[in-house]
Amino acid sequence: MTIEGGPMAGGGAADWIFYGGAIHPMDGTAATSALAVRSGRVVALGGDAHDLRGPRTQAVDLRGGALLPGFQDAHVHAVAGGLQLLGCDLSGVHERDAYRALVAAYAERHPGLEWIQGSGWYGDVFPGGFPHREDLDTVVPHRPVVLTSHDFHGVWVNSEALRRAGVTAATPDPEGGRIHRGADGEPTGLLVEAAAGLVTSLVPPPDAARLDAALMAAQSHLHRLGITAWQDAAVGRSVLFDDSYDTYLSAAGSGRLTAKVTGALWWRGDEGLAQLGFLRERRRRAGGRFRATAVKIMQDGVCENHTAALLSPYRGLGQETGLSFIPPGELAEAAACLVADGFDLHLHAVGDRAVRECLDAVEAALPNAGGRAARHQLAHLDLIDRGDIDRMKRLGVIANVQPLWAREDRVLVETKLPYLTDDQRARHFAFGSLARAGVELAMGSDWPVSSPDPLWGIHVAVNRTAPPADVHAGDEHAQTVPLLPGEAVGVRAAVHGYTAGAALANRMEHDSGTLTAGKAADLVLLDGDPFAVGPRDLSSLRVRATFADGVPVHEAW
Repeated sequence: MTIEGGPMAGGGAADWIFYGGAIHPMDGTAATSALAVRSGRVVALGGDAHDLRGPRTQAVDLRGGALLPGFQDAHVHAVAGGLQLLGCDLSGVHERDAYRALVAAYAERHPGLEWIQGSGWYGDVFPGGFPHREDLDTVVPHRPVVLTSHDFHGVWVNSEALRRAGVTAATPDPEGGRIHRGADGEPTGLLVEAAAGLVTSLVPPPDAARLDAALMAAQSHLHRLGITAWQDAAVGRSVLFDDSYDTYLSAAGSGRLTAKVTGALWWRGDEGLAQLGFLRERRRRAGGRFRATAVKIMQDGVCENHTAALLSPYRGLGQETGLSFIPPGELAEAAACLVADGFDLHLHAVGDRAVRECLDAVEAALPNAGGRAARHQLAHLDLIDRGDIDRMKRLGVIANVQPLWAREDRVLVETKLPYLTDDQRARHFAFGSLARAGVELAMGSDWPVSSPDPLWGIHVAVNRTAPPADVHAGDEHAQTVPLLPGEAVGVRAAVHGYTAGAALANRMEHDSGTLTAGKAADLVLLDGDPFAVGPRDLSSLRVRATFADGVPVHEAW
């Protein structure tokens, strides 16, 4: 890729002209040969772009690469991801002893820390799929250790953390959570869902400076991956997430937020409708590149710890069907009030029962919309009943999916599939079925649950196998044997999900998500064309540069 000045003068000259590669507008039109940017906006495409070259125009030769709308992540926890980057980060390894070594080294480097905190562990590396406090007791016996799981649905703690929290064999499971126990009834050191709060409520929260540093680290990381906008799916204080609202507000106000961000404000199930005024005020105060137009509601957990809400029981667990965190009647009432107030609903629904309960709530709430175009979405959708797929289309509900999960890696094979029946397995991450039914797909990562790399996500959505470079794939099986290949989607659908589809879910489609004249010049430059390479090579593409509002925010050319 080369940049050169333009030879011609003229009023209204472009700041940037891109040429020499495939330019994909992703607005339903064909690829074009050039694109011009002025004052942060796309101003021309095709041959007309060259007419805007002036003496100060920077002309970028794509050298056979591709130019696309900047990627968008429809479901991410950016500040949590940044905190993981700054803290005891376990996400870069995938082995029990490696976790222990990282924790020991981190504790040694930070002798003054009262609490040792980290995140990113996977359960499949432990016997039986669950960690034990004794693994931590041997490396950090005298300070409390709290390590959040990669999926943010539980914490692994040591005995000192349990002691400080007063958690013993006699401690009852809190509503919406579980304390894992051994055969003797003693807590093992794994606390899932709301039970995590028994310990995390004692941990001193990060101060404003730490949260700001986390957001800046996350933003740089996401820009390096070509991401120019996202929806933060948990803006508010919860059991496992720190409240990032003021962090975003400050960064937007100071101009340091170069990405466009939609905040999904956290719905506290224990507060009910009393929190509506608080959420309205947060929406009112947001501005600039940060808007708070959605509300995130957790309806269930995850299959791996048996808290996802299922229509039929888990395999081998008797009549266990998981947890619905909010009674369906209360969920419907909350949805109706939020929709009437103009909020978009961002509903966490992993199990097929949770999906149905959320669709019931959306359907009951739609008459309250007052004609406003809906951007309601169900996130994750690990399992969906076949009858509810057409229902999603009829209700106009967006499928907010995390494609990187749809592969047969060790995590899936060892900690999830054993608990699913044959019928449940056959309805696993049904992206293809949803797309064929006409349901809008928006794609995201749930980072730091999994990598936020859109090219990896596109690879898995198309191939239903793990990217070769993914350390967490764990074995050749995940990279060669597809998970339900009939549920794959084409390259165009996958790229759409990370551009125009995600922009729709983020309520940004009028300003971004496609390369259309007048829209923001949010761009990602790739070293190859995803529509020209072989499907198995999608994850090998690299980001050369990322532009936000016509300004380079990442360059590797």
